[in-house]
Amino acid sequence: MMSTPTTLETPTTTATFAHDEANPAHPAGPANPPKLPDLTSHTGEILSHPSPDRVIPQAIAHLAPSAIRAFDAEVSRIPDIIKLTLGEPDFPTPQFIKQAAVRALEANRTHYAPNAGTEGLRTAISAYLSRRRGFDILPNRIIVTTGASEALSSTLGTLLEAPGAELIEFTPAFGQYASLARIHGAKLTAIDTTSNEFRPDPAALDRVLGQTRGPAVVILNSPSNPTGTVLNEDELRDLARVIDRHDAIAVSDEVYAEISFENRPAPSIAKFIPERTVVIDSTSKTYAMTGWRLGWLAAPEWLAPAILKHHQLAVSCAATFSMDAAQEAYEHGDDAIDEMVKEYRRRRDFLAGALNAAGYRTVNPQGAFYLYVRAPERYANGLEFARNLAQRAKVAAIPGTAFAAGPSPYVRFSYAASLDTLHQAADRIRAFADRQDNNRQDR
Repeated sequence: MMSTPTTLETPTTTATFAHDEANPAHPAGPANPPKLPDLTSHTGEILSHPSPDRVIPQAIAHLAPSAIRAFDAEVSRIPDIIKLTLGEPDFPTPQFIKQAAVRALEANRTHYAPNAGTEGLRTAISAYLSRRRGFDILPNRIIVTTGASEALSSTLGTLLEAPGAELIEFTPAFGQYASLARIHGAKLTAIDTTSNEFRPDPAALDRVLGQTRGPAVVILNSPSNPTGTVLNEDELRDLARVIDRHDAIAVSDEVYAEISFENRPAPSIAKFIPERTVVIDSTSKTYAMTGWRLGWLAAPEWLAPAILKHHQLAVSCAATFSMDAAQEAYEHGDDAIDEMVKEYRRRRDFLAGALNAAGYRTVNPQGAFYLYVRAPERYANGLEFARNLAQRAKVAAIPGTAFAAGPSPYVRFSYAASLDTLHQAADRIRAFADRQDNNRQDR
């Protein structure tokens, strides 16, 4: 949903003061010059400002805000609303992680850290990747960031500034990818996966890459937000071959890698093309640490120093005590991950069953914590359905247009909420669906 940019302009008065040679009594100008507007405050500050159109780049001025956040804010005004909107785990951060942060604070670990992150955390992430994810990345290729969002921003900000750069995404997709392409002036190409059961098609990627003229970046997200699709090793191997053949780069957003129900954890394309892949990950979803703003990226040795420069200029470094807590998580958090994933599976099974029983068609998610649901045919699109559901059932889900370039017939439900909350939401959805069916029969 695009928002109309608002331009604020300060009215100005233009006056011309010509030297009056015919009247020597007034050599500096007319006797009663036009009065200029008072542009000073009572403190003497000058209140005028430059025209935003001259200062703010069009790519920023016309960039729509997050459609997810915008719709969440819209429905938040509805009394008694149950929001299944944001990807926000309801679990508290595990106690042992919080205790590690307390110990770090008490030890005065409150000063700057190395730009790439503490050696202890980078070593812990490297060991975790080898232990749980099945591929080896040396600590010197890991950069700790202020969340996965900054990892994405620093990575794509480095890669998409090249002349003629192009970002290729598989839609539906997380909206930040397209926004970053627009900000950096890169060409954006979307490959729709709807007709292929939301699975990327290597042949389609091959056709697109065959037409690119500049450096190409292919962004992957498995498990997927919003569909929950998890790519298997055969699919990743096929995509890797195409990317390698066309001399492209893969950016693999793996923030949901641990929340995978059939193939744990989700495999990574870095296993097949490590010298062409940047892995993006975070503590946010894995350890319920969204507010800690602690993420990381792993890049090839030839690329990591360039991304580090972007990261250093943007944020310098992540918080030292947060990195100490994250180190504890990666060293001792395997059991905590497994317990959370078991609970997500229970929630997925319950909500999917409830929605199917209410007559809605759901995409079976293999990972993440979302259900992608097709709106009933009586609605023009997912946005209309989502608004009706919020206003009449008082249950909020995100319309699929947040993940596509245009109208979408889907909505996304987040089941990162307690089972009790999901039961309440299911009761409301069932009653709403029954009312809709009764109204159709009455006609």
